[in-house]
Amino acid sequence: MSFSSIVSKFLRYLEIPAKNRTAVNFLRNPDLQPIKSENQTWGFWSNLAYWGAVSFTAGTWMSGSAALSVGLSYPETIVSFLLGNVLTIIFTMANSYPGYDWKIGFTLAQRFVFGIYGSAFGIIIRILMSIVNYGANAWLGGLSINMILDSWSHHYLHLPNTLSPSVAMTTKQLVGFIIFHVLTALCYFMKPYHMNYLLIWSCVATCFAMLGIVIYLTKNAHGVGELFTSTKSTVTGSKRAWAWVYMISYWFGSISPGSTNQSDYSRFGSSNLAIWTGSVCAILIPATLVPIFGVISASTCDKLYGKQFWMPMDIFDYWLTNNYSAGARAGAFFCGLCFTMSQMSSTISNCGFATGMDMAGLLPKYVDIKRGALFCACISWACLPWNFYNSSSTFLTVMSSFGVVMTPIIAVMICDNFLIRKRQYSITNAFILKGEYYFTKGVNWRAIVAWVCGMAPGLPGIAWEVNNNYFHDSGIVKFFYGDSFFSFLISFFVYWGLCVFFPFKITVRHDDKDYYGAFTDEEARKKGMIPYSEISEEEIRAYTLGECYTTGHEYKPESSDNESPELIKTSSKNTNVFEIVHQKDDEKHSFSTTQQVV
Repeated sequence: MSFSSIVSKFLRYLEIPAKNRTAVNFLRNPDLQPIKSENQTWGFWSNLAYWGAVSFTAGTWMSGSAALSVGLSYPETIVSFLLGNVLTIIFTMANSYPGYDWKIGFTLAQRFVFGIYGSAFGIIIRILMSIVNYGANAWLGGLSINMILDSWSHHYLHLPNTLSPSVAMTTKQLVGFIIFHVLTALCYFMKPYHMNYLLIWSCVATCFAMLGIVIYLTKNAHGVGELFTSTKSTVTGSKRAWAWVYMISYWFGSISPGSTNQSDYSRFGSSNLAIWTGSVCAILIPATLVPIFGVISASTCDKLYGKQFWMPMDIFDYWLTNNYSAGARAGAFFCGLCFTMSQMSSTISNCGFATGMDMAGLLPKYVDIKRGALFCACISWACLPWNFYNSSSTFLTVMSSFGVVMTPIIAVMICDNFLIRKRQYSITNAFILKGEYYFTKGVNWRAIVAWVCGMAPGLPGIAWEVNNNYFHDSGIVKFFYGDSFFSFLISFFVYWGLCVFFPFKITVRHDDKDYYGAFTDEEARKKGMIPYSEISEEEIRAYTLGECYTTGHEYKPESSDNESPELIKTSSKNTNVFEIVHQKDDEKHSFSTTQQVV
């Protein structure tokens, strides 16, 4: 057996198991198709819980205290977070429309904007951000696991460290980290649209746990503490103004990966009203209150114990170490359980499943959502997340760097959706190699140029944050502080300008039929589409299972001398009629479909 045949056999072994192998090729697998209408079950509470899961986490709790490193007072930090939430709402909701309008995820949205091949560009970036974010969330989840184990055993609380002092973690932290990874991995065997129940329950439980901690500390400290009310800004003038800008920008940047792939979950929404009300309430209320809880806890702990604990796990570690009572153990167990649930929910929805969906679009023949999520979990160790929380400045730098990379992608997607395509996309063409979204050699170079123009100016600022000796130019620092504003505007208008001066032809605005069952009959007719129930089974199988599509077929809306043998045009002036030929077992099957050009 030759080497090439061995490799070929191995690759076939790695292919996704599918009941119908024709459903899988290098452009499609079942996970990439629009979500069916019967699975669009996320109402108000589910959308609230999705974004609430991001807020009810230890990372959000710590943000308020970590923000003091830039020199703002506690009240100023809270107001800056509120303004950051408003900015997040605007960007996130604007980016949710591809998911709601066409029931498609981030992967197909990238094909619409960056091209069939160019979509790999944005997808890879989103995967890398998810891996880093996964590691950061998993590390906090491991610390939450340790809260539970500490409450079970006094010996585990004082477990000796057997790791080298050069490693920025202890043996106990490593054990919790591993356990959290194992528990989280088990959740990837469920469908993404079924995880709303986990999200809801984790939000409710963690909300009460956080309230309990704050009430207990405030009661014992007889108030919120002097630190909360007396802290003044350590910066003045323009530096103070730029500190405000930085905190607003940082706050959006920290959750920008979730805003980027908002369509992955907005497609599950039962209505646009449910998506808007649930998401806005979750982003605006919990995301503002939880940092306040963290600020109050740090202030009260400073009064009670003489230390500012900016990690909730440190509070319980202090309690158990000094008084291993039944009450302290019960509090550590239940709060640890709640924080574990919240970290699992945030990690699964915003990192694991998000990576799975992205990788399914990158390698659809070999990767589905489950495989992609497990890959993200395994590779997240490589980013050494235990180093992120060594100091507040490191934490801020890591979180802020997300926005530098992701904000330009959001800007390009919003511009394309609202100004260029007018919220009109053809789903079937997203699964065609040389179709509507082929652009130039499969790449929309305008989107890539716009992304580079918005992202590049922020990179020196990240380097400056790592080492202040790299640059002394105040302009570089100020641009980094306001990156979420500046990079968005740059990428948005650069992309719009390039599309104006170097336009691409929009041939097909949307499908004329609902081939994927993504809409009810009424919704389909409102969109000018023939409902799923009125399409023949043969035609549905052709479009959804790829029976008549090959990996290299071309979609040719206009006459051409170089016609594809798989797709033969027989069109009139306003209607593209194609005879699609499928060769199988020496039998030729053909039928005609009609695609209206709007």
